[in-house]
Amino acid sequence: MSFSIDFERIFVTRLVLMCALMSGLFAAFGTVSAHDLSKQQLAMIDKHALAAPPEVESDRKALVAYLIEGLHTDSEKARAIYRWITDRISYDAAAFLSDRIDDMSVDDVMKKRMSVCFGFSNLFEKMAKDAGLEVKSITGYAKAYGTSQGQHFDKPNHAWNAIRINGSWFLIDSTWGAGYIKNGEFKKELSEAFFLTPPEQFVFSHFPVDEQWQLQRTSHLSQREFESLPQIEPTFFHTSISPIDAWEALKSPEFSGSFVHTFELPYHLVSILQAPVMYRLRVDRHYTFKINAEIFEKMALVQADHWQEMDKEGDAFSFNYHSPYQGQLLVVGKKFDSDQYTAILAYDLAP
Repeated sequence: MSFSIDFERIFVTRLVLMCALMSGLFAAFGTVSAHDLSKQQLAMIDKHALAAPPEVESDRKALVAYLIEGLHTDSEKARAIYRWITDRISYDAAAFLSDRIDDMSVDDVMKKRMSVCFGFSNLFEKMAKDAGLEVKSITGYAKAYGTSQGQHFDKPNHAWNAIRINGSWFLIDSTWGAGYIKNGEFKKELSEAFFLTPPEQFVFSHFPVDEQWQLQRTSHLSQREFESLPQIEPTFFHTSISPIDAWEALKSPEFSGSFVHTFELPYHLVSILQAPVMYRLRVDRHYTFKINAEIFEKMALVQADHWQEMDKEGDAFSFNYHSPYQGQLLVVGKKFDSDQYTAILAYDLAP
């Protein structure tokens, strides 16, 4: 008698179980921001950080002393450092794409104001330690520009930081926080999605070599499980898509392997309160959309020549969508001062 083990089935079963544990964790602990900073506090800290004069920027310790002046909490200090780095340091896309990485020492990064991820993480670690914070540089694998779903990583390709805030560890990626590569060039654009990111959200795109720095309070993923997770755009969580909804979608037997397509919208320009997270939807099914966006006058669902304007109440748009048609579905919005519509979400409807 012979026996065979279906490793693929074991793997899928474990991934589904892990998804259930993740979603259960979010239900239990909520999705409260990792930091305690209000919008007003963030604005004040950011304004101060961006106003750093040239005379202090030439010396790291003088710069840190300036950045944390008048700040008291760990999250305030971390924010000031994050905001300065993401504004003043640019990603060296040419070096990354040509695989010619020069010196990434802290002094060199401060001088050139340009580096790849390892220079960003080294600089953040050094500045955070100067500010009296407990911080680590983490190396690992990231699903970024040029990578694809299911791709196997045979060596680390990214670096970021873990920082202790109010006794708990959180994750920061100042490289991705500074912008992203598009068409071979670096586009500088602040991302809030990588400042003190909850670990259960961070793990969709970042996987540390040292397992302990996954930081999830549930079962950790294996590298293979991470590689099998759907590819997401750097701006995926900019629209407030809930990580719990993403983990729930992964459990669905109808999940086709891709999340809803998002676009390069500024962080929290729109807030998705309810919408399908899967890219592939079914015809003749009912789907509920609820989206907050004060910048838009109108919002609509568009499929070929079929336009259905969403209901509006205050800044909230809503619609219960049902379609017998196959093909691409777009959620679009029109700003008050524009005649053009901006794409927000994209789906594919199939039988």
